[in-house]
Amino acid sequence: MTRIYRYIFNTNKDDPKREIREYLIYHKIKYSEDLLLIFEISQDRADFKDIEKFLDTRNGKVIQIRLEYSKKELTEAKYLRIWLRKYSGYPQPETIDVKNSYINYTYDITNFCPICGSGLIQRDSFYLKKSFNIEKVRIGGVYWVYDTFFITNELRDLFVKEGFSGIEFLPVKNIKTKQIIDNIVQLKINPVFPQKLKYNVKNVIVCKACNQKKDLKKDDAEIFASKEIIKDLDKDFYLSQECTGDGLLCCKRVIISNRVYKFFNENKIKNICAEPIMFE
Repeated sequence: MTRIYRYIFNTNKDDPKREIREYLIYHKIKYSEDLLLIFEISQDRADFKDIEKFLDTRNGKVIQIRLEYSKKELTEAKYLRIWLRKYSGYPQPETIDVKNSYINYTYDITNFCPICGSGLIQRDSFYLKKSFNIEKVRIGGVYWVYDTFFITNELRDLFVKEGFSGIEFLPVKNIKTKQIIDNIVQLKINPVFPQKLKYNVKNVIVCKACNQKKDLKKDDAEIFASKEIIKDLDKDFYLSQECTGDGLLCCKRVIISNRVYKFFNENKIKNICAEPIMFE
């Protein structure tokens, strides 16, 4: 595991004389430039400390840190948290008219909190304005519902053949016509992970209306669970107990077993990002 530092500068304001760009060229660091100057540096570089020292003297930067795991670390992990690389477009919660959106059609909104987005319980098929093309990636999702995945019928059949547990497949419907969309199904995950995950938290958001707590994990924080619970893990898919997200985004983390992760690799499912859960 290594930390990757992503630097963001305002190209004209923070580097008007091209000093940073010339430094990056000299050190053979690739960057993109338009309105923003963006580049990434691995902490494993032999000259990382020198580069970091130089960049620390520059004002205006935004630094984002992420963890990058080796293939060995990922393939040997007993369980992993996953998310999607790309999601399909859908209105953000701030623009949603609840009564006319997927929220009202898909969920029981009796306990829905319009302030933080918590309290939704799925009661019907997931409703979309229209289908979206996931034929190439075979698994996708919509913005603002990060714990709900959609898969092609072909991938569903493979899941059934593999006998993965903890999931069911629900039809997806069109909001306008109320008809089933025939090229995708919802991959609905039912079991809840038996323990709250542990990690360094960047911020905890407590809703003033319903007291729901949502945490924001630090980007470079590893995820831990107790090794004592391994014997109790008998499902391939889980949702975390804790919620995460800001604003109306209120989602669980999706957790998969080692054999599901290997299946994704063997079948070249590219739209998946993963990080291992460390059992201690």
